[in-house]
Amino acid sequence: MNTLLYCLSILKIKEDSEVYRNTIHVAQKSPIESGNEWVNTMKTIASVSENYIFSKSQLSDFLTLAAKGIEHTKTSSDTIVFKIYRDIIEGYDNFTESLKSNYPKIIVDVISTINRDSRLNPMVIEKYFQLKKQEAAMVREEKTPTTIMTTTAAAIHKEKIPLSNDELIERLAQITTRDRIALQKAVESLSSSDLKKISELCRNYSKLQRYSKLITAKEQLKNEIKREIGIELRPYQLTRAANSIRRVQLYIENILDNKFILDASHGINHVKHNLEYGYQLMNLIELPRRRMRQRTQ
Repeated sequence: MNTLLYCLSILKIKEDSEVYRNTIHVAQKSPIESGNEWVNTMKTIASVSENYIFSKSQLSDFLTLAAKGIEHTKTSSDTIVFKIYRDIIEGYDNFTESLKSNYPKIIVDVISTINRDSRLNPMVIEKYFQLKKQEAAMVREEKTPTTIMTTTAAAIHKEKIPLSNDELIERLAQITTRDRIALQKAVESLSSSDLKKISELCRNYSKLQRYSKLITAKEQLKNEIKREIGIELRPYQLTRAANSIRRVQLYIENILDNKFILDASHGINHVKHNLEYGYQLMNLIELPRRRMRQRTQ
């Protein structure tokens, strides 16, 4: 915890900010992994900073703190770190908002890659860094309400970038407070369909958190969902969506524990089916083509 508080101080993240509160909350619920304390600490901060835009100086400090975690001091590692510094200093003003918000995760991904295999050619690491930047830049920027209204649900979904395995486990640990090793084993046993669904929910978890704050104010919730997907939900759909929001942790835990038993006569689990329908309505998991057509007609 001392390292975490030190890093938050260096980054000038104030105690009354949401990032500060969320970071402390995550650290208290799921203690930072043993091992490289600098990398793991910065990974924790990055994981709760999706909606926070770091300034140029903050990103530079973030890189400095993360680089403390490089376990193999080599010229090649120093070269990569220097190139990232230069990218921040020279290119920050041209970064998209999406790239700025994702840059801390890119930094910890690159540092973790260096630590996993110190023998990697620096050119390979640099290509990996550039790829992560391209992926971040491809994430759809926030659009005006008018533009959103003309964007189909399928297009919104298509533009999203999947979570890596490490990112998925990290997010699941935040949601469920479970041990990461146990989570890894549970994830490995999932069907491809269930893995895809919980990956999509984890990727969209910040939206679910935002929606959950509006759960008792249905009109605000309806407007927020409409702003995101460009479609106004009908009253019964909004009720389904709200129920799914309330039960997202239960849904994910039941998926991980394989507790959704199929009904012998229908071949589905109705609780699971109804919750997924709510997530589909909000485009938090992929909408089946048949239902998409019905809603767009």
